[in-house]
Amino acid sequence: MRYNNKKYYLKQVCIIVLLSVNYSCFTDDPQLIQLPDKTPPSGYIINPIDGSSISGNVSLEVIAIDNEQIDSVFFLIKSQNSSSYQNIDSTKKQDQDIWKGSWNTTNSQWIENENYFVTFRATDLAGNTFIASPIIVKIDNQDDEPPLGYILNPVGGQMVNGTVNIEVEASDNTSLRYVKIYINNELKVTHSEAPYTYTWNTENETDDLVYSIYAVLVDVDNNTTTIPPISVTVNNLLPTDVSPPTGAITSPPGGSTVAGNTLIQVTSVDDQLIDFIEYYIDGDLVETYQCNGPSCTGSYNWDTSLYSEGEHTVQVIIVDGWNNSTVLTSINVWVDNIDDDTIYPSVVIIEPASGQTVSGDVIIEALAIDNIGIEKVEFYINAELVHTDESGPEYNFMWNTDTLADDLEYIITTIAYDISGNEAPSTSITVLIDNYDNILPNGYISYPYAGQSVSGIENILIYASDNNSVVDVKFYINSVLAFTDDTEPYEYNWDTSTELEDLNCIIGATVTDNSDNIFTIPSISVSVDNIPNDTSPPIVVISNPSSGQTISGTVDFTVLANDDSGIAFVELYIDGDSMGIIEDEPYVFLWDTTSEIGDHSDQHTLSARAQDIAGNISFAQPILITVEN
Repeated sequence: MRYNNKKYYLKQVCIIVLLSVNYSCFTDDPQLIQLPDKTPPSGYIINPIDGSSISGNVSLEVIAIDNEQIDSVFFLIKSQNSSSYQNIDSTKKQDQDIWKGSWNTTNSQWIENENYFVTFRATDLAGNTFIASPIIVKIDNQDDEPPLGYILNPVGGQMVNGTVNIEVEASDNTSLRYVKIYINNELKVTHSEAPYTYTWNTENETDDLVYSIYAVLVDVDNNTTTIPPISVTVNNLLPTDVSPPTGAITSPPGGSTVAGNTLIQVTSVDDQLIDFIEYYIDGDLVETYQCNGPSCTGSYNWDTSLYSEGEHTVQVIIVDGWNNSTVLTSINVWVDNIDDDTIYPSVVIIEPASGQTVSGDVIIEALAIDNIGIEKVEFYINAELVHTDESGPEYNFMWNTDTLADDLEYIITTIAYDISGNEAPSTSITVLIDNYDNILPNGYISYPYAGQSVSGIENILIYASDNNSVVDVKFYINSVLAFTDDTEPYEYNWDTSTELEDLNCIIGATVTDNSDNIFTIPSISVSVDNIPNDTSPPIVVISNPSSGQTISGTVDFTVLANDDSGIAFVELYIDGDSMGIIEDEPYVFLWDTTSEIGDHSDQHTLSARAQDIAGNISFAQPILITVEN
């Protein structure tokens, strides 16, 4: 029985040998057989990043791993238009499984702004090879990125007066070389460093005219950006303002209970300019809010914890640019900072403004405060809940207006809830949705002027503007399209010599915006006058010889002629016989007195006539001379 068991055991041992190691059924010592390594390496590129732009000497880094050991790693690079990779660098192992190499992208074989595939080939000690999935990078050694900027102040369409501070915001991916500020195409200032400003004294300019302001930005690589011009109107002759401003305290409501930091919100308007808003608590001035425009929304964050419990009076005074002031109706509020929270939160819509025209995606932003804390803010459009924001402190909602009816007003309201369950609505605002541009562009003919006489090449200048952008301006002469200009300044060099003389020509123009709205500029009439109406005859005199002079031989018969418009010709006469017409100065006839010219006597009469280019004729005073040969 034991023998059979032992026999069975030996069979099991032999079976196991066939699977794993080479055991001898006839010996007691097993021997290991080394299987060949057929597992390839693996890895990936960690630098540069796929899709990135690179420049200069680039560090190439990969992670390459193997079940045994990596023998070598080579980087392979090819352009998108190449059919094969180039081996640019063998790498060195830096740390654990990280291998690094170097790629000098400034060498001439690498093309600027070209995309390149980058991969690597890893080989282990057994000769197994792995090629990684390639990444794409773009070589960018030269800065061809223009600077960015905009005109911060003033704003387009603004009416300005006095001293105006023109402010330009400018930046560049490297650095700016200079910023130039122009007014009506005239360079006013050049700045090599911030701030990029120009103090413009509009009192030196002609009043009630439109002025164009733009700026040119140039970086250290000579990339240039021209900030599109804005137009402002200079009006220094403002009428004396005797009308006081108006306004209202919009938050908190009168009679409400407040605690902690409470926002006192005021809206104000004036026919010209709101200068500042003063806030008073119980008759004490606590804040002056500066304004600079015909309308102003000011706020003061009132820390009620500094005041006693009970009733307090909030008063506001609004002052305009002419020092007219308005004292708003004061409100009384109750300060209650005790732990038992019966205080309602306060919420104000700070964006968009009431009455604003909006389009596309609109951010509705609300400012909500409470003595303890805000739980959430609900947003309503036309009394319908559209969004709830619980992630303060900035409560907002991105409102997509594209699907809503256009050219209609919508009411926006918010309700704030504090963590104690108290709730309070905001003051509702109304906005107008305008997703489709149906506003006509505007413009006028700035030169020439109506009724002006024109001649030669006249430069017709058109001022054009639009709420979005102007596509082109078409110039018409007598209702015939003469020229189309799609870039500012909009101008056309009109050759008036092709028009009929002394007739009126009608100059017209149309302005087209990017929504195909067309505005027809009022036409003007000008008079073409290329040929002056000259009625003054020329002045003509015989300068040689002198009257009564005795001459002989060859004499220069010389005539002087002058006219305000120009001499057409001069004709010289001896004894009434024409010696010919001379069209150009000098008007001289070489007279051989021995020849048979004139009467057969010793005395001769010299005369001349001149005609100007308008056809006016003058005769010179004749002279009598004596010939003695």
